[in-house]
Amino acid sequence: MERIQRNIIGIDLGTSNCAVSVWRNGQPILVPAADGNNLTPSVVGLDDDGHIIIGHRAKSRLTSHPHLTIASFKRYMGTEHLFTLGPHHFRAEELSALVLGKLKTDAEVFLAQEVTEAIITVPAYFNDIQRKAVKAAGKLAGLKVERLLNEPTAASLAYGLANHSEQKFLVFDLGGGTFDVSIIDMFEGVLEVRASSGDIWLGGDDFTEKVRQWMLSCKPQLSDAPSETLAELARLAEEMKCRLTQHPLASCSLGWQGGTLEWELDTPTFAQLCEELLTRLKAPIIQALHDAQFSLASLDHVVLVGGATRMPVVRQVVARMFGRFPRSELHPDEVVALGAGIQVGFMLEDKALDDIVLTDVMPYSLGVNVARQYGSRYEEGFFLPVIERNAFVPISVMKSLSTLHDNQQQMDIGIYQGEARRIKDNILLGSMSVPVPPRPAGEVSVDIRFTYTLDGILEVECRVAGEDTMSSLIIEKVPGVLSEEEIHQRLAQLAALKLHPRDASVNRQLLARASRRYEQFLGERRQIIDHFVTDFEVALDSQDVRAIAVARQQLEQVLSRFDDGLE
Repeated sequence: MERIQRNIIGIDLGTSNCAVSVWRNGQPILVPAADGNNLTPSVVGLDDDGHIIIGHRAKSRLTSHPHLTIASFKRYMGTEHLFTLGPHHFRAEELSALVLGKLKTDAEVFLAQEVTEAIITVPAYFNDIQRKAVKAAGKLAGLKVERLLNEPTAASLAYGLANHSEQKFLVFDLGGGTFDVSIIDMFEGVLEVRASSGDIWLGGDDFTEKVRQWMLSCKPQLSDAPSETLAELARLAEEMKCRLTQHPLASCSLGWQGGTLEWELDTPTFAQLCEELLTRLKAPIIQALHDAQFSLASLDHVVLVGGATRMPVVRQVVARMFGRFPRSELHPDEVVALGAGIQVGFMLEDKALDDIVLTDVMPYSLGVNVARQYGSRYEEGFFLPVIERNAFVPISVMKSLSTLHDNQQQMDIGIYQGEARRIKDNILLGSMSVPVPPRPAGEVSVDIRFTYTLDGILEVECRVAGEDTMSSLIIEKVPGVLSEEEIHQRLAQLAALKLHPRDASVNRQLLARASRRYEQFLGERRQIIDHFVTDFEVALDSQDVRAIAVARQQLEQVLSRFDDGLE
């Protein structure tokens, strides 16, 4: 296997599923998990022994152990919401870190090398607080997050690499928990994101919830059912929704108090149940087209991304709105991870990507608080955009503000993110105070410069006009985001939960398989298995990634030979 100096991985950290990719031989490659699947469910749980379990094993217990299993936590990134998992309490960042840690381990097994760097995709409409929360999750997982890449931008990279022709297209990305729209203009090797919009509270989970509510309304006797029954109802709702992607009618049944409860749901009824959600899909599309100054007719095609786009009711909305059938040649659940892998190729400066240039935009406006004059009085609390949404990044913009009062000695500046006219409806990112010389109102002005990087870092610089003194603030610590000190504290707490290599599912499964074969065989075969199991256990105790990978492969080969009846 070829060796490179930097093992960077690309991660799609989804609400429902995650995937990880690497860049190899001029193309992105998906990394399979221990069970061979390219997708890892974004689910964390505790098994019967109190071990942390992640992915498919955790998802299989959502119904049977709802109090010991957590899913759909991505929506709470950047908030102080706490999830209870047995005796533990986790923030969304910590749960995401556990999932990222598993993806990191899967990649290390695949590469047989340690991985410390990653590019992680985020919804384009994630705000600054949520983006920093994702970075904190990466840090908790032992990953240096080199860049956050917008999910529709990642998808457009995957489609753009497969088709170099000049084209204008819209990426319609409806995942499990979020909805993003991006307008892409591809010309002469340049892949330019013209505008992005979205809704971070709209996704496939919301469609499932509509079905669940309908099922409850049909059987009101379930309103006081135990949590295990309600969890099973949620699972059945998800199954019904998925079945409607292939069939016009879906049915299910549930055992209840010695009898059976049954439901039937057809596509027209499902569309009626989800009418409000389907309507909400349209506004971000209209806004993105308006910001990009594109018309529906100017688009060459529409690309579907995200597992929720499999729903026929969603595809019908898109087809009716655009007057054409959308495209979905690439796997909707894997395309974002593939795009992240391509971005890894950019980071590694692979020559295969020399002819491609990627530009992106900032989906939110950034600005400051100001006062407005109404006759002889001033009213505070208004928002002045400094960088308006969908500006190309990186970008640096300056605005000038004047003092409001006579002999004012400082200017208090609040930095906000959002589109609302008043600051109370936007998100406060930080604040700073700039000393100013005491003079009559309006005589002193302060130049405020906002600089926003590709990495999502905002730097604010303030300089009093005519003076050399400058005040600066790098917006990294914001409300709802873990500070460096808090991250170190959480790392110490998570250390007790981190799985020793012996406890990693792939290694536990292999040791269990070897133990069964050892008990089955006699003589020389038993001695050979014992030898390679001992080597594997020594490697596990060393916690050396490469040694573990080599020993695992050797033990797997021996067991496979014996399984096939070959010496």
